Amino acid sequence: MDGTGCNRMAKAFGFNEDELKLLLVAVRHMRRTFADARKKDPALEAYAALYDQLFEKLRDMAGPLPESVEKIIE
Repeated sequence: MDGTGCNRMAKAFGFNEDELKLLLVAVRHMRRTFADARKKDPALEAYAALYDQLFEKLRDMAGPLPESVEKIIE
């Protein structure tokens, strides 16, 4: 999907561009939180996988990000 379609989808869900970027950073933080725990407890894998999938969807919806945001989510 192109950037225009992604932005329309984000707006359809009621997110402006800044809110979408904040969600992306928040989900990235949760993925990092699960990183060590998922190695120790396989039962957490399903939850961690949901955050992984959500991160990828939000990343696609966000389109091009400022370099400062890219550095945070790497």
